[in-house]
This record gives sequence, C-alpha cells and structure tokens, in this order.
Amino acid sequence: MSVSLAEQLRGRLPYPFETIAVAVTFSSRYKVVIKEAARLARIHRSKLILIYVGVLDEQQKQKMTRCVKECHIKEKYFTIISMKGAVVNTILKICKQNVVDLLVLGALKKESVIKHYVGSVARKISRKAKCSVLLMPNPKDRPQTFNKIAVSAVDLPKTPLTMTTAVYIANQENSDVLHVVSEEYIPMFESAYADCSTDVELDNRKAEFAEQCKLRTRKLLDEIPGSSAINIKKRVIFGKPGHSIHVFAKSCKPDLLLVNSPKKHLGLLDRLFPHDLEYLLEDLPCNLLIVHSRGF
Repeated sequence: MSVSLAEQLRGRLPYPFETIAVAVTFSSRYKVVIKEAARLARIHRSKLILIYVGVLDEQQKQKMTRCVKECHIKEKYFTIISMKGAVVNTILKICKQNVVDLLVLGALKKESVIKHYVGSVARKISRKAKCSVLLMPNPKDRPQTFNKIAVSAVDLPKTPLTMTTAVYIANQENSDVLHVVSEEYIPMFESAYADCSTDVELDNRKAEFAEQCKLRTRKLLDEIPGSSAINIKKRVIFGKPGHSIHVFAKSCKPDLLLVNSPKKHLGLLDRLFPHDLEYLLEDLPCNLLIVHSRGF
C-alpha cells in the first residue's frame, strides 16, 4: 500500500537530511552553489536533486552533470529535475514530490531595488516550504566546513527542534563551537522592573534573568542526543527577536546561523512592521538555515 506525500511529510523530523535539493540557474555563481550543495550531500550521505525551473537542453544538462561529478558524487546519487512554471511554486512542488529535507539556495547578501526579485523569492520559499531552507549569500568555490555555528534559542514551541537540528549539524560537521543564543525582548524589563531604583539594581535583575534563561537552555540541551560531544557556549542577548540575533551574527560571524521557520500566517502587525525573519533576509549576515519543524 503506497503512502501519500502528506503522510510522508506529517511528523517528519527536520533531520537527518536524507534528500538535499539545490535550485540551479545558469548565473555566474551556479557552479559554486552546486559545489556547496554537493559538499553537504557527501557529509550527510544524502541523495542530491538539482532543480531547474524551465526547459533544459542537453548541453545544459551535461554542464550540471559535469559539475556534480567533479565534486566526487556518482551519477546514481544525484538527479536533475527540470519543470516549467512560476519559480517559487515550481521549486516547492518538486521539493514536496521528492520529500526533500533541505533546500539550498544561493542568495543575495543584501537586497536592493534592482535585485528585490531574488529576495522576494527567498521570502516566499522560506514561508511556504515544507522543508528546511539554507540561504547561502557567499557560496565558495572551495566549500568550507561550518566550524562556528549559532542557533537562535528564542522561547517558542519550534525552538527545541531547531536546537536539536543545530546539534545534529554540529556533530556532522565536527564543528569547533555551537553558540546557543537566547533572544529576550528588552521592553519586558521596562514594565516588570519599573520599580528598580538604580541602574545597578536593573543590571542585577537582568543578570538574574539571564541565568534563568541559561538554565532553561541547559535543560533543553540535556535532552538532546549528541549535545555533550559539542563545545557549546550559551549566550543571552536582549532586543527584538530577529534583530538582536542579526546583530549578534554580524559581530560573532558564524559560518552558519539556524533560526525557526516563520509563522504560517502573518497577523496584521507582522504585515505592517518588520518581524523576526525579515531582519535577517534584508541583510544576510552569514549562511542562514531556516529550520522547518514539520507539524507546526
């Protein structure tokens, strides 16, 4: 009895990455994007799918095939799929049909009016995808290990799976360090601690709260298999979620930053004002993995 796509996706963990897909265009960077995806496929022992929106001629197929083979991936471990249609819907359709766990996209580091289209594609895919999405603003001709990883540990239901995915990747990459960063919104102190008489007292209250956050993070990590094998540094930062982790990433310069996937439905305020993921998409500080916790 065959299992439907919906049943295959329902309750599926965001990891391991059994199938990795990469969206390919024949831009000046298409080879380096393929190389980055191929490195990940080798590390995770994944099937690799190359997606092209449009019609491929034989010469183009050969170019893509040669590029993947140069990355030491045998032909039986990768597939090239081309399909005509609207860019976002076509990519998402192929990912769903092939039960893709991770979609790799080359991305612009900073949006501009002229290049807004590419940023819009990234936004739409990150919101609608049924798999995790890796945006790579600066893919390398010689792909490098994700030695320094950071993950946003904002207090939300999706976060435990995002943290577990970060631990999984850190182990696969044999990373040097994993920064687990709790984002806490500052206005809570303006109301809850309004009775503090001095700046020192306020600082002490914030320090106490930071320790509580680290304790919460420690309890989560204790339940994640493989976390004890990694050098983990716990951090607490204060500021608007999304914006504060963006500032942290600009300063810390991780090779990879993991965040929760966005809410399925935006509220009125989300549509009127920038929200969590928007800060990161507008100016990617590093490689960004948007973890899709299926079932949320």
